[in-house]
Amino acid sequence: MLFLSDLDGTLMDSNGTITEEDVNSIHHWTQKHSFGFVTGRDHAFCMELASKYQLSCECMITDNGANAYYKDKNVYSSLIDLNDGIQMCKEILEYKVDLFYTDELGNRYYPIACYGKDRLNIFEKKQPSLGQFSNVDILEYLNTRNLGLAKLSMYVEDDLDLLLNQFKDLFKNYEVMATSKDYIEITKKGTNKWEAFCHLPIPNAIFIGDGENDLCILKNLNNTYVMNHAPESLKTFGVSVKSVAQAIDIESRKENV
Repeated sequence: MLFLSDLDGTLMDSNGTITEEDVNSIHHWTQKHSFGFVTGRDHAFCMELASKYQLSCECMITDNGANAYYKDKNVYSSLIDLNDGIQMCKEILEYKVDLFYTDELGNRYYPIACYGKDRLNIFEKKQPSLGQFSNVDILEYLNTRNLGLAKLSMYVEDDLDLLLNQFKDLFKNYEVMATSKDYIEITKKGTNKWEAFCHLPIPNAIFIGDGENDLCILKNLNNTYVMNHAPESLKTFGVSVKSVAQAIDIESRKENV
């Protein structure tokens, strides 16, 4: 049986830390079963996290469903056209939000030419789990790329709902979603975690999440869990728990009945 977990707000806290209890539970689970991540984070981040905590991950759905990996092989991608992505960046910068892009190697690019290095330094301190950013400007980098983009990310401190609605109107042909209380992300139309899951060679799984971007997969899998702090609208689609460890414990008990 495969157990899939969201990362931010579910398995991982805002500092990128996983509790010892959760780590031990996952290690115990993977002695007999499989485990994986389903997240808005990029693949490089997920690989580093798995290595740090010595977690065995059979599959990873990353970038809010823009990429899916099974046994370290990319089995699905849904990418924004590169030229469209560059144009979107230019339009987003007019709103003065903290826009960034993360490439396949985990390098992050910020609009340094537009906002300046000082603002980047402030942003890095506000979001330490993202790590350090490249000194190359985001548009300068994108103009050297050949591939499409998995997603564009924006950190929004204030007026998230207002900006979310504005970006949804501006980019009607793309998926525009709030992935947390202070992040908006844009992916190709039709991109989501459930669509990515459907491209894995796996018929079913257990899933735990906490955000609106998890709703698509919570609705479609039968065996699901929702973190206690999740919005009430999600709690009808899974058993409420305080941690990944608690969900794994429930599943383990089922096997022993």
